[in-house]
Amino acid sequence: MADAIRRLVAETLLTEMSDPRLRDVQITRVRMTKDLHIARIYYHALASDEDGRADMEKGFQSAAGFLRCRIGEELSLKFTPEVEFYYDDSIDFSDRIDEIMAGMKRDERDG
Repeated sequence: MADAIRRLVAETLLTEMSDPRLRDVQITRVRMTKDLHIARIYYHALASDEDGRADMEKGFQSAAGFLRCRIGEELSLKFTPEVEFYYDDSIDFSDRIDEIMAGMKRDERDG
């Protein structure tokens, strides 16, 4: 179910949403609570500073009801889960590790 929700939300953002705060957002994963009542939707955007993240949060708060309705319409579920949105910082963390490793290789080569 989580993957179906991820695909649906990503597609809806691309094709049905015009909110500029959500324009460059990628849905990275969805985690469901054990009782399946809450879908935790993780997102990332390449050009995201603190202000950009705050804008994205507001955009998702504004779009939450619409996205939840789309989930209910498109997926055959007993009930439609609540949706919660979280910024996925794992990509930023991975990029930072890559930068550190590249710096270490340069230092080793130059050293």
